[in-house]
Amino acid sequence: MENLQITGAFGPIRELPRGGMEIRPFTIFIGKQGTGKSLVSQLVYFFRNLPFLVRYHESRLGPGASENKIVNAVLNNLRSAGGDFSVFADMPSELTDEPVAIVGYCSPEKEPPMEFEIKRAGFQAADPSGFQVSFDLSGANLRESLKMKVARIRAGKQPVRRRAVYVPTERVVYSHARGPSVWQVLSFPAPLLIFADMMEEAASTFKSWRGGIPNTQEGQWVRERGKKALVGEVYRRGEVWKWKVDQAKEIDVDMASSGQKANWPLVLLSEVLFSWRKERLIESPFYVHVEEPEIHLHPEAQVAMTEILAYLVNQGFRVLITTHSPTVLYAVNNLLVASDLEETVKEPGIPQPEVRLKRGNVGAYLFREDGVVESIVDEETGLVSEEHLTGVDEQLGIELNRLEYLQAYGA
Repeated sequence: MENLQITGAFGPIRELPRGGMEIRPFTIFIGKQGTGKSLVSQLVYFFRNLPFLVRYHESRLGPGASENKIVNAVLNNLRSAGGDFSVFADMPSELTDEPVAIVGYCSPEKEPPMEFEIKRAGFQAADPSGFQVSFDLSGANLRESLKMKVARIRAGKQPVRRRAVYVPTERVVYSHARGPSVWQVLSFPAPLLIFADMMEEAASTFKSWRGGIPNTQEGQWVRERGKKALVGEVYRRGEVWKWKVDQAKEIDVDMASSGQKANWPLVLLSEVLFSWRKERLIESPFYVHVEEPEIHLHPEAQVAMTEILAYLVNQGFRVLITTHSPTVLYAVNNLLVASDLEETVKEPGIPQPEVRLKRGNVGAYLFREDGVVESIVDEETGLVSEEHLTGVDEQLGIELNRLEYLQAYGA
């Protein structure tokens, strides 16, 4: 099982479940803003997509850059353009050689565990914070150091095809961009730039399809589901994306609704991933990270987007999402319950077999305000607890009852 561990305090994270976080084929992070959901998702993305990220940043730093410098660049650019990833580690009270935080990862592909540590490097006039990211150089026989992994990648001994895509909430900006050159001059974190590059590659794939119809049955399924959910679809005309409401009406994509602008890229990527896998342009399994697949969407469309992600999982992809939507959790639980039915049961109004999720394939974690991360999947039923997102609605109901009482009877 894929596993992430964090030792020490890192950002808002203070305690993970015992044994770390098991990352399931469909994994959900929920919690209030600033509790570390995106941070942890980005850490998992870092390890999953490491070969590509190393080559991506090496091409910018030059072949003479050290392994340490490259990994620092990868981490520092996860959240901002050239930021300082170490700001998420607590400042030690005194100078010490002990790491402030250690982040470890076990791949599901039977590779040796990897980890990196953040520690205070000493007094440096050019770096008042004194923080740096360094490698685990303990030399333990049962653990390959991250430095060795990066060295193998740079030596060409590790495939560098993309293994993951990070689809951030800022994806809506892509609908207003006029080509990848616009992105290069803006101050965006690397995952967002890589996402924009992938969208341009998706445009090339789209133009190779006859009439814009995906060349795989799986891609066609996604297209139809996404078209219905978003009430329209994109079309590439020359170098510009257009939004087709129907065969007779076409507008520039930046004139579409906010929900359409934010989510058509996810639908299109889901379509082309099947073509790319067929052509062996991406690694398998391929990992899809999505921040808030529900943004700007009507609840019915949120259900449809959830089903598209479930469909990806059932077709061998791996999905990790962050969400604030109880609708998404309701939909996931319905897909889990539906998996108990025979595949021959295909009545209207219930999830169809291709999107039903097997119990045990879904993991969900609550990121609490006190820094504790806990699993919220019931061990017996395999269902996700919804109370942490529905509690606000329940409280509003209580508040309404109180207001009505006060109106009727006074204080």
